[in-house]
Amino acid sequence: MSLNELREKELFFTGLRKPDFQRETAEWSPKRVVGLIKTFIEGDLIPAVILWRHQGLLFIIDGSHRLSALIAWVHDDYGDGDLSRAFFDNVIPEEQKKVADQTREMVKKTFGSFETHLEEVQNPDAYPADLVTRARRLAYRILNLQWMSGDEKKAEQAFIRINQQAAMTQPEELKLIESRKKPGTIAARAIIRRGTGHKYLSGFAADAQSEVASQATELHQLLFTPPLDSPLSSDDVPAGGGVYAATALPMVSDFVTLCNGSEEQVNDDDGAKAVAYLTRCRKVMRMLLSNHPSSLGLHPAVYFYSWTGKQQPVLFLTVAAIMIDLEQKARLRKFIGIRGKLEYFLVENRSLVNQVVRKYGTKSSGAKQLRSFYDDVLGMLWEGTGVDGLAQALTDKYTFLQPEEKPYEGQAGGRASSKVKAGVILKAHLQGAPRCPICSGFVPTQANSVDHKQRRADGGTGAAANLQLTHPYCNSNKEQLIAEVQRAAARG
Repeated sequence: MSLNELREKELFFTGLRKPDFQRETAEWSPKRVVGLIKTFIEGDLIPAVILWRHQGLLFIIDGSHRLSALIAWVHDDYGDGDLSRAFFDNVIPEEQKKVADQTREMVKKTFGSFETHLEEVQNPDAYPADLVTRARRLAYRILNLQWMSGDEKKAEQAFIRINQQAAMTQPEELKLIESRKKPGTIAARAIIRRGTGHKYLSGFAADAQSEVASQATELHQLLFTPPLDSPLSSDDVPAGGGVYAATALPMVSDFVTLCNGSEEQVNDDDGAKAVAYLTRCRKVMRMLLSNHPSSLGLHPAVYFYSWTGKQQPVLFLTVAAIMIDLEQKARLRKFIGIRGKLEYFLVENRSLVNQVVRKYGTKSSGAKQLRSFYDDVLGMLWEGTGVDGLAQALTDKYTFLQPEEKPYEGQAGGRASSKVKAGVILKAHLQGAPRCPICSGFVPTQANSVDHKQRRADGGTGAAANLQLTHPYCNSNKEQLIAEVQRAAARG
């Protein structure tokens, strides 16, 4: 295959497809993309791409990243061009635009665009001879192809076997591939893609497609906005971390399963089950972090991030499981009663949660231990244990905990690490973050409500002096929650 076959109107390019058992993630960094293109230009060895002919189309079994890098160069589309805009229904996240710009700039500095190479060949007198010679060599640079035959099942098995042998496919990825037609995986993929780019939904009824896209878009926004800055610059961070992180899709998949109790074993042929899954996920996510009246407005930097400024899926999923459980048992108001104390403890003792995660890991067994730790923290606060004595009370049960560990202090001498800097930034911004006057919890930018101190029914005005910033849930249940907070204060 030559580069010419990757141009827009060539029959080869128009027939290329990724099969639905391909992985959703695209983990190549700009540096790696540029490196692959440079390798091709220089004529160095690139492993063959394996294709499968099926119903007149060419499906990529192995080598999609290699082929995508070359396609990106030929079309000057690194996630923000015409091809990408068509695929994503013209919705390109800012994070994606930044990565595209970064890649394009690296290409320009390293060897130049594909169009520049064409210009050098077409107008050789205007460019140095060595650049013209290099550009002309593109005419006989090729990417080797291998072909496989058989049905869809054989193609899927070949994909899994190839990637497992290369030690590339993680168990989580394999699970998503094998369950790709199940409603939970359909829902998770739709959330990651913001309801776009899912041609395999075309078999669903039009109203189901529309509903999947609508709910997935809302969930994507609730999980991944605002875009995660790198390096971290404030406490205004998304609940789900970076949407392009390798952990994002597995985390969303686990969240979908958590919200729905278990994964449906039957394929979703019409989209109805996927819609039902997304509906339940939306209810939970609105409760966790949104402007919906049911929203607790959990501050992501407090609940879902480590002290190093890194979003941790195990924290997000554990806290989500706790809140689902509290809501089902009608104990949310009891949680609000001690919420201010809990958040103060979490911020001032960030290292303790990290120590639990460090001790037990982030897999299912570690998540159970973390959940037990949180349950003990909540239980002690409900029983009246003071915040100042809570760390010591916990070390009596969790003997490995070291409350004296001070993560924000960093290393002695030398330059501060990026982790320490991120931790300091988070802590400093949280110290100035607004707090809800009803529950004393932190109020994030993604979930706030303006409450009348004196109710309008009691003659309260709309003047600024009579308004206060609260969590939506606290505003919706103000009188009952004030009483709950007072009862909790009386216990200790």
